[in-house]
Amino acid sequence: MPAIASISLLDGQPTPVTRVFAPVGIDPNYVASYENRVTGIPVGYDGLSIGMRRPTKGSRNYKHTVRLLLPILEVTSPSTSSGIQPAPTKAYDCFVNVDFVNPERSTAQNRKDLVTLLRNSLAAGGVIDTCVQNLESVY
Repeated sequence: MPAIASISLLDGQPTPVTRVFAPVGIDPNYVASYENRVTGIPVGYDGLSIGMRRPTKGSRNYKHTVRLLLPILEVTSPSTSSGIQPAPTKAYDCFVNVDFVNPERSTAQNRKDLVTLLRNSLAAGGVIDTCVQNLESVY
């Protein structure tokens, strides 16, 4: 079991910047949460979470959920009568959820293939990049 520690990820800027997600904690449902606090504005912290659900009588599967959240802040200006710039607020969130579902019978190699193939499908570019970045679908 990996210990909770900071996770560093490169972003998609023309000159990639490393975003460091620092540990926040682990909740009672075993979901580990991380934040990239570089903005200094808590409502605008990037978030990452990793959770696991064990098999139950109703579902004989392990389920790992990874969630990446990128909040976008409103652009504000000091247009109030006092001339004081209003506090930042969140305009919207861009996010992704990835669910890995593995039956109890799955082998270590099955699980390794699942992670590796997903990682490679995202890294290879092409279809997924074009669909998400250009808001297109496959035809």
